[in-house]
Amino acid sequence: MATTMQLVLMIASVILMCIIFVFLYRFRKERGIGYLIGVIVCRMIYATGVILENSSDALMEKLVFRNIHQTAVNLMVPFFVLFVLELVAYDKLLRTRGKILFILAFALWSMLMWFDSDLHVIYRRIELHNGHLLATKSIYSITFSMICCSILVVSFYLLFQYIRNIRKDLRNPGMWVLFLISFSFMIEIVKLVRPEWSPWLIPMSVYCSFLGMLVLIIILRYKFFSLVPFARNIVLDTLQESILIANASGKVIDSNQQALHWFSKLGHASISGRNISELLAQWPDWNALCQSMQQGNVEIDAWLDGERKMYSVNVYPLHTLRRQGQGSISLIFDITEKQRHLEQSAQLNQLKDQLFTIVSHDIRSPLALQFQLIELLEEDRDRLDTDHREIVGMLGGQIRNTLGMATNLLEWFRSQREDMALRPQLVELSEVVEDCCHALHIKSEGKQIRMHNNIASGTRVYADREALGLIIRNLLSNAVKFTGLGGSVHVHAQLSGDMVVVSVRDNGMGMEEEQVRRLFSEKQLHSLPGTRGEKGAGLGLLVSRQFVQRSGGSIWAESKIGQGSVVYFTMRGEPRDESSHS
Repeated sequence: MATTMQLVLMIASVILMCIIFVFLYRFRKERGIGYLIGVIVCRMIYATGVILENSSDALMEKLVFRNIHQTAVNLMVPFFVLFVLELVAYDKLLRTRGKILFILAFALWSMLMWFDSDLHVIYRRIELHNGHLLATKSIYSITFSMICCSILVVSFYLLFQYIRNIRKDLRNPGMWVLFLISFSFMIEIVKLVRPEWSPWLIPMSVYCSFLGMLVLIIILRYKFFSLVPFARNIVLDTLQESILIANASGKVIDSNQQALHWFSKLGHASISGRNISELLAQWPDWNALCQSMQQGNVEIDAWLDGERKMYSVNVYPLHTLRRQGQGSISLIFDITEKQRHLEQSAQLNQLKDQLFTIVSHDIRSPLALQFQLIELLEEDRDRLDTDHREIVGMLGGQIRNTLGMATNLLEWFRSQREDMALRPQLVELSEVVEDCCHALHIKSEGKQIRMHNNIASGTRVYADREALGLIIRNLLSNAVKFTGLGGSVHVHAQLSGDMVVVSVRDNGMGMEEEQVRRLFSEKQLHSLPGTRGEKGAGLGLLVSRQFVQRSGGSIWAESKIGQGSVVYFTMRGEPRDESSHS
């Protein structure tokens, strides 16, 4: 009767393990569950082997079934170890090949049992005693069992440390799970110490499936796999940012290790269960966001280790499906180094601006003086002999190009500064164009190019006079540069709504469609040589585009090879009094 009852209980245990297997299989994609399924399968094979061993009478049959369930016990060890390593995020210690070799080592040892009749490595003596198989292990088998026990002890320790650091509401049930699954391990240790107790210890290890059902109930009750609490612990504690979670009443209900360490440096040894108003007393803005459960960002500072640190705190509210406030989450980022870099960058930019201003003045002033002197020489070049006249011409061209490049470079730098301010005013457009034509008359006369100012008197635009002059001067200079000997350049202006469209047209060499498309690109920082080999840096059009855009206008060009080019740009026109116009 007792034997029948024992058999029924063991069969029931197998059925319970099948139920556990079906449940776990639903979560096979979760972290570590695949290896845990391997452990359950080995447990099922183990229980089946024990049942078959107890149901047989012959020595050889019992030995075969003993080898079956001992093989399952051996393979449970690597599967359990890999489950623990993956759960606690130590799985990178073993790569895929290492995991396969680890399982294979236990499988090869298990194979020795099936050939032990010839090798005599596993058992020293095998006999039947009152219908039970008694096997005395060899020193090799005992050593292997001790190694397995040591590995399992380390695994249970890792699990214990891991569960001890998870959320408080999951810590106690996690400890119960660890306690219940350790029963099978304890039974194996007792079997190793007292092998003569094996006849009644082996069935007892099968009954541990009933404890497995308790484990399953705890898992269902606290939704371990659906909430993935362990993965949450890994993620939060591996973040470098501090995380603080408070409920609706303002009590701290959770935090990660970084937050615990951060608040401990501020003199708060324990923060769990503390009111957030106490912890954040010195940062009222942060405290207000948490108390009102509103999303926001604040910057705070704190003295840590004798050093002032800067932090950025993002506060997020916790809501239920009905949008009811349940608490707040605070993410604390250390921005000390970022702030230092910003301050250093600001200081360097300020120094750079000062140096650039000084250097530009020291470069531009002597170039402008040289330009004035060379213009005086060019006006009197008829008095010079041929050789000197040629030298003056070459020198004048070089100085103009250098002064033009220096001016464009300095103006481009000025346009990049965020604090650059234009001073728009009503400007007589024809006067500005005339001044620019006069500034370039020597350059244009050198190529016998006639510049025509076709803008009607009284056409006024609302613009910064210096910026407008720079734009027109660059466009005229480019037109002269790419126009051949005896060509012409025309400047027109036409009112279009509240904007004035200014065009600079030449009859020079023209451009291909691709060149026109890239003409105002910032990547286009080189310039083609002019009709007489004039060189340039390509900054003129870039600077012109930026000043046009900062003035609220736009710039574009049209051109065809051999038919010249025309560049258009727009400026705000003079405000019109509609009533008086009517």
